Amino acid sequence: MLKLNKRKLFLIAITYTIFVYVICLVKIEKPKDISVPNFDKLVHFGIYFIFTLVWFAYFEGIKFVTPILKGGGKAAILAFLTGVSIEFLQQGFTKGRSGDVKDVFANCLGILLAIVFLYQIKKYKELKTVK
Repeated sequence: MLKLNKRKLFLIAITYTIFVYVICLVKIEKPKDISVPNFDKLVHFGIYFIFTLVWFAYFEGIKFVTPILKGGGKAAILAFLTGVSIEFLQQGFTKGRSGDVKDVFANCLGILLAIVFLYQIKKYKELKTVK
């Protein structure tokens, strides 16, 4: 079984963060085959859902022994600040990309759902140990 120590979790989190910055700051042509309205908002939601989970794993591990809001709060704040900084960078320093408040809103929904998801996992684990 793969053992993820603090250092490996940090490398995963940093690598994912760099990946997020790169894909958000490089101009990407929109796929012509996708006709889902607001598809980019769904992508933002997913990216920041995963971002929050990855950084939570680094801050608190995957054993869920501390309150979710301790590591989840750190991960949520980091995810939010990353998302806002990317939107500012897109608006001011990239060609072909622009900052969007709706993107920040989609990011926040992904972050919030990740925290709820983590809370539900912890709650399930606690119920399972009581039996």
